[in-house]
Amino acid sequence: MSDKPLLSWKINMVKQNPAKGVSVAVFILALSIFAGTAANNILFVFISFIVLGIYVLPYYLPVTYTLTETSVIIKTGWMKKKREWGEFRRWQQSGKTVKLYTLKNPSRLDNYRSWLLRTGQKTGEVIAIVSEKIPL
Repeated sequence: MSDKPLLSWKINMVKQNPAKGVSVAVFILALSIFAGTAANNILFVFISFIVLGIYVLPYYLPVTYTLTETSVIIKTGWMKKKREWGEFRRWQQSGKTVKLYTLKNPSRLDNYRSWLLRTGQKTGEVIAIVSEKIPL
């Protein structure tokens, strides 16, 4: 089996909801200024801004999803996650997302082990590939 890409797409969450992106940035800036004022130290402003900024950075970076013949790849910023199709036991669609589960039956571990694919405008194509690779 080759590992040729079947489908690849990119989702940028902040572009889908720019108002939320601006409000989060303003909140982080206000919280950083408050931390610096409360500690009476300008260094706290910069430290808290950097720490909180790194925490929400994945929301501002584009996420690239790639479905290949043998695996699913999610790449965001400097991180790349890859899982083989055989590791997923079931899937579920909800709106413009597809959730891939590693356990056959619903479990409390689903939130920690499952992968969420945000499909954007490619919902039909993603569902066609996922339903072929992970039969229900």
